Amino acid sequence: MKQQHNPKDIKYGLMVVDPNQEGEMLDIIHFVGYWEKPTKLDADSLRKELMTDEEFGLTEIADRLDILSAPDHIVEKYVKEIIASEEN
Repeated sequence: MKQQHNPKDIKYGLMVVDPNQEGEMLDIIHFVGYWEKPTKLDADSLRKELMTDEEFGLTEIADRLDILSAPDHIVEKYVKEIIASEEN
């Protein structure tokens, strides 16, 4: 049986931003939470998924997107959003 993870236990994240976006603050286009510190393989896998999965709507620009380690306050923000969406 596959182990279920609690979103409250997410401690790390990768965020996807478009460095070509105009303005001072870059929007986070996509966020992935992790229970363990993500590796380069995780980032590479995410990029491949963004390049090939049309559901994200990013296949045309995926090669230029930056995948960055999310700071703690961003991880906390997304964890709250995930928990809130599960409660609805």
